[in-house]
Amino acid sequence: MRFESRKRLALKAMAPAMLGMTLTCGAVAAWAADSSSPDLQTEVNELQQEVQQLKGELGQIKAQQVVEVPANPPPQTIGQHVGQVGKDLSDLKTDLSTNLGIQVHGLVDTSYGYNTNQPNTNGGSKGGLNCCSSGGSLNQYRAFDVNANGFELEQFNLHIARTDTGGVGFVTDLNFGQVANSIAASTRYSNSSLSLTATSSSFFDPTQAYLTYTVPVGEGINLELGRFVTLLGAEVIPVYNNQNFNESRGLLFTLGEPLTHTGLRGTYAFNSNVSLTLGINNGWDDVADNNDQPTVEGELSLNPTSTTTLVLNGIYGAEQIDRGNTQRWAIDPIATWHTPITGLQLIGEYLFAEEGGPVSIVPQYSEQGNMFCESQASGTPFCTPAPGYTSGPNNTITTPNSVMWTGAAGYVVYDWTPQIEFALRGEWFRDSDGARSGLRQTLGEFTGTINYKVPKVTGLLARLEYRLDQSNEKPFFGNEVFPSTSNYAGLPTHTYAGQDTFMADAIYSF
Repeated sequence: MRFESRKRLALKAMAPAMLGMTLTCGAVAAWAADSSSPDLQTEVNELQQEVQQLKGELGQIKAQQVVEVPANPPPQTIGQHVGQVGKDLSDLKTDLSTNLGIQVHGLVDTSYGYNTNQPNTNGGSKGGLNCCSSGGSLNQYRAFDVNANGFELEQFNLHIARTDTGGVGFVTDLNFGQVANSIAASTRYSNSSLSLTATSSSFFDPTQAYLTYTVPVGEGINLELGRFVTLLGAEVIPVYNNQNFNESRGLLFTLGEPLTHTGLRGTYAFNSNVSLTLGINNGWDDVADNNDQPTVEGELSLNPTSTTTLVLNGIYGAEQIDRGNTQRWAIDPIATWHTPITGLQLIGEYLFAEEGGPVSIVPQYSEQGNMFCESQASGTPFCTPAPGYTSGPNNTITTPNSVMWTGAAGYVVYDWTPQIEFALRGEWFRDSDGARSGLRQTLGEFTGTINYKVPKVTGLLARLEYRLDQSNEKPFFGNEVFPSTSNYAGLPTHTYAGQDTFMADAIYSF
């Protein structure tokens, strides 16, 4: 390489001399035309050939000195880097799908949330001797965005599936982050545990993992065997499938419905407008059956017009631990209408559920008191059962009566442009017997969300959300707590009838 470089530099330096030689040779050629010496004529011809060769080499040197611009220049900006990553992932997905029949999807959802109440819940230290004590700020009655006033890895989801119309396939949804932590806290994974608590430190959850098979009967019965998300509800756990228009999940999703089931279900499409799903499973959020009595589920889906969808969900079965003779049931119709106004759709959901007693309840603290607990004026620790109720495991209260809950939700979604979407949600939830919220109350919430699809970066979504929660009681915590010498140490000295929260999210899906 060094020899070639030196040769090129020498040739470049010789260029002026070559030009002079060319002029000289021209003159000599003119003079030789009048000469009769054949030797001289031969020498002139040889010199002319060498000059032509030197011209060619000089041209090659100049061509090699030209800087070529690559056809695909490397990314320079953050957006270009993200776009390149997206393209690489898309190429990988295409390769897996083509060669193995495997589909891969995923998302990363990060957020920052703020609660104007600045709720202080069970104050404690993060380090030292109290490294494991509870503390910090929590949003009451939230499914996943439970931590207030800070950044959060809301969800990292990896969806891997293989479908085979003629054989066995599989579907998995692996969740990491706060979504996984909340699901794990609500799930009974094994009967080997002597007790269950409503807390978890697991930031991984195999939310869905089931086998698929199509029975060749009629148009085909699609079977699923394993763990899968519930049929109930207009909202779902993943956010990349365009079924969740708001970032936070609503009251019906959080308080009124299950998350997952483990069992067997089958779906049959009679035609493009009517399909039916039936299943049998271990119960609400039970990987392991807690009472040896199955729960049945069903969904009837109708598409009466090209712009209207009606879904009727239902579930029935025993859900109390070691009690198979008390049943819980719920009915959950959902209607969706894509209006004649371009980009505008309306969604409505109604939920009604009931369960026979006795029922275990986790009591909610309120400065106004709780019907399940003795009066605070008595000075007893929270919560000593009030007359008519008894203590249950893990600080629960057992009521001998049957309980019910009901609610409704409405959504208005408008795609203003291909990049900007507005979503409004309003809900009403009546917990008549306090079985779902731990306090006999009526709750309501209003949520407004702006969704922005970042241009030139496929799969990147930015969200801004405001939410107002209200109750006819006072279940929402304030920021001051009772001292350690009090019977209510760690509980707030003041609670509110409402809470205002703000969230900003960045979601990347692929």
